[in-house]
Amino acid sequence: MLSVIRGAVERGVTFFDTAQVYGPFANEELLGEALAPFRGQVVIATKFGFKFEHNGSPRMVGLDSRPEYIKQGLEGSLKRLRVDAIDLFYQHRVDPEVPIEDVAGAVKELIKEGKVKHFGMSEAAVQTIRRAHAIQPVTAVQSEYSLWWKRPEAEVLPLVEELGIGFVPYSPLGKGFLTGKIDANTTFASTDLRARIPRFTKEARKANLALVDLLAGIAERKKVTPAQIALAWLLAQKPWIVPIPGTTKSDIRRSP
Repeated sequence: MLSVIRGAVERGVTFFDTAQVYGPFANEELLGEALAPFRGQVVIATKFGFKFEHNGSPRMVGLDSRPEYIKQGLEGSLKRLRVDAIDLFYQHRVDPEVPIEDVAGAVKELIKEGKVKHFGMSEAAVQTIRRAHAIQPVTAVQSEYSLWWKRPEAEVLPLVEELGIGFVPYSPLGKGFLTGKIDANTTFASTDLRARIPRFTKEARKANLALVDLLAGIAERKKVTPAQIALAWLLAQKPWIVPIPGTTKSDIRRSP
């Protein structure tokens, strides 16, 4: 894993996205070790907002975006990532029990302290983004977006364009579906997130293969892969779909 991550940097990848819940915590530790030789050359984003129960191994037990919990979690992220400040600190999911103004205010304080550089939100609704942005400018919004999932086009993309917020699309390959490597007969382990997603039922996959067939046909004519066509479509969208201020579309295209 260290070799893969460092090889990505050597090939021009400059933006790495992780979260406290990935592991939990294990992926932050991995990135911290892998990217230690490249401080100042890469941007690291991580996310807060889930609550963990520590009984030997940490276990995610729900949402928690209380300001005190955000600040407590940040200290752990800084230590695991081996950095003095988090480049982009996302609220992983909106916590309905905590006013978004309190969340944005907490991150604003962390920015003033120099422990966070930019504030982000993931899978937030437009009014929530507006309210947060009024307290602490939101640098980036992250939501699922691909040829297979265009929901952000209805409200979120127009809003971030209006407010000058960057947009980070996750699952740009449809959680693997747009690569052409998954069909109606593919099976998923019970621990695989896709086993619980309606779009990945056998019937849904069978119906949606028409889109993959279309991509495959275009890819064959262009002598590339279906995945490359899917990514090219995404990169051809609005120019403000970039990870963080100062990063250009040409920067992103260097990513393998």
